[in-house]
This record gives sequence, structure tokens and C-alpha cells, in this order.
Amino acid sequence: GRDFISFDLESGRFLPADSAAEITRRRWEGEFNEVERWTNYLKHVCPEWLQKYVRYGQKELERKEPPDVHVSGKEEHGMLILSCRAYGFSPSTITVNWMKGGEILGQGPEGGGIVPNSDGTFHPWARIEALPEEREQYRCRGEHPGMLEPGIFAWEPTSGGNPTMVVAVSVIAAILILIVLIGFGIWRLQSRRKDRNGYNPPSERDMGMNVSAAGT
Repeated sequence: GRDFISFDLESGRFLPADSAAEITRRRWEGEFNEVERWTNYLKHVCPEWLQKYVRYGQKELERKEPPDVHVSGKEEHGMLILSCRAYGFSPSTITVNWMKGGEILGQGPEGGGIVPNSDGTFHPWARIEALPEEREQYRCRGEHPGMLEPGIFAWEPTSGGNPTMVVAVSVIAAILILIVLIGFGIWRLQSRRKDRNGYNPPSERDMGMNVSAAGT
């Protein structure tokens, strides 16, 4: 909202922002204790508490957490998209660049701003498109006050096999499990029906004994 009234520390007078605050100004300036109270607060109490709060938060303000840098990649439409992200660092001052053949790329990489996290740390990102056959030439470079020296990071694809084959095997395994469950359910249902009818078919052992008895 708008200012209502302010206090000029040098002159020791209240300055109304509009005519409605004039009544308050006359009343406060007529009370010597009010002027003295504000003067003491602005000259002594407020600076003292500010210094105290700064001391309390000094450790947090000077905290240096190095970044945790992750590099990922994926192929789209014949191009390799490399992404470099830094997490969990403080303070927010950081530089994230892409390098090709040892040289920092000035133009071309797409970058995101430094975004704060809920724990007081930050994270930025930088992305670039490259030819798949030139993957080994690209490196992500991160520089931060919490690091002794700039870090160089490369994308290392995981040997997870062919994604299509993994999906196919997973689907087949799920179908087999479903067939087994359905077969078990049918067997249980038939067993319960036979129990209710009071008839249980003879086992193979019983049938063998009957045949032997008939032969003798």
C-alpha cells in the first residue's frame, strides 16, 4: 500500500504522506516520548538487531557447497542432444559451458537460468546439439567457488542394451506371468467344483493297484 507517515531521523520530525496522516503527525510530535522512542529505535535498536541477525546467518551466507554435475544424452532425428545440469550448490555463482575439442563454445549451447531449490541451493542447465559420431569431442565444464578447480564432465552412456529389446522381453515376461496366473485360477476353480460334488478322480497310484488286483 501507500506510505502513511515517515520519520526524519535528522530533524526528528514525522512527515505525513497525505492530509489524513496530519492528525497522527501532530499527536505524535506532541508526545515527546514518541519522538524519542523512534529516534532510539532507528539509531540503536534497529542497527543492533540487524548486526545480530547478520552474525546468526553469517555461516549460511558464507556456505560453499560444490555442485553435483550430471551429463545426459539422447538421439533425436539423427542428432545427439547433450544436457549438462548442476545440482545442490551454494552460493548461486556458477558457470556451466560446453566444450568441443578443448575449446569453450560461446555460441550454440542453449542454457537455462540459475533456479533456486527449496533447500537453499541452486541448479542451472546447458544443452547442445551434436553429431552422434562427434560425441567424444564434447565435454561439460563447470566452475564454482566451492570447487578447487573447474570440473570437466563427459557423457558416459550406460550399457543397458537395446531399449526395444528390453521392452519386448518385458512384455513377453508379463504375458507369461499372466498365463500362469490364469491357469492357476482355472485349476483352483475346477478343484472347488469337484469338492462340492463329492467326487474325486482316482489317482494314478490307485488305478495301478486296481489293475494289479484284476490281473491276479
